[in-house]
Amino acid sequence: MDVMQSMEVFRRVAEAGSFSAVGRETAMSQSTVSKHIAALEQRLGTKLLNRSTRQLNLTEAGSEYYHYCVRILNDFQEAEASVGKGKIVPTGTLRIASSAAFGRVFVMPFLNNFLEKYPDIQIDYLIGERSIDIVRQGIDLAIHVGPLADSSLIARKIGSCHRVVVASPAYLLKHGFPKSPGDLKKHSCLLQSQHKTPGEWFFTSSTHGDESVVVSGRFMASSNDALVEAALNGLGIATLCDWQVKDYLKSGRLTVLLPKFRLSDYDVNALYPERRFVPQKVKRLIDYLRESYKQQ
Repeated sequence: MDVMQSMEVFRRVAEAGSFSAVGRETAMSQSTVSKHIAALEQRLGTKLLNRSTRQLNLTEAGSEYYHYCVRILNDFQEAEASVGKGKIVPTGTLRIASSAAFGRVFVMPFLNNFLEKYPDIQIDYLIGERSIDIVRQGIDLAIHVGPLADSSLIARKIGSCHRVVVASPAYLLKHGFPKSPGDLKKHSCLLQSQHKTPGEWFFTSSTHGDESVVVSGRFMASSNDALVEAALNGLGIATLCDWQVKDYLKSGRLTVLLPKFRLSDYDVNALYPERRFVPQKVKRLIDYLRESYKQQ
């Protein structure tokens, strides 16, 4: 077997902790993944992984070899990019992740053009709002909207999200319009459970300056799509990116509240694992996402 390929398979098995997960990523059978590991162990004359029915763990030798693999594989990719001086055509499977809302507006409408421009790239798209482990799941690039958690991931800004306060006409007819941020304390607010302080909303205006308001409500969700649906169904007042609700604002199904008070914008970032060399396919996708974001 090709040693470099076996090293790459071993690296991903060590990160994912699963033969089957790596098999799905690489379109290999689980037995083929196992053969790559066995070939390395035979070549090195030592055991790299402790296997049980429930989990995989690196041996001491495996842990040391993993770090060598990461360095060697990254150096190999960096050497190719350096000698090729950017002429290497981006190839391979590009595993990306984003929320369903972002994908629907900024990725899927433009994906055909991207794939036509780079015919040697295949896309494996993980869509969902749940938390992901980029390294463990082998994600090349993930899109994150909002404040970033402390991590070792590299963030590259794609754009900014202007947020608005919205509610349905039915909710406003029943509960009335808030006239200032302080009035939100009397209302049922829809909260994003993934935020560090979901019940604290920050506003600014030219006449009132900065203001922090602690709100509450009976509905909280990790999915912004769920918050949109909750607002449409009259469950309360939500803060959402304008691109998430623009069609509902045009149709009158949602109404913008407190237009004189501005919420802080959210950055939209592309996240990828820290490494000296960033693959061409990742660089090209970041450029593509920036352009698609500008077009909206």
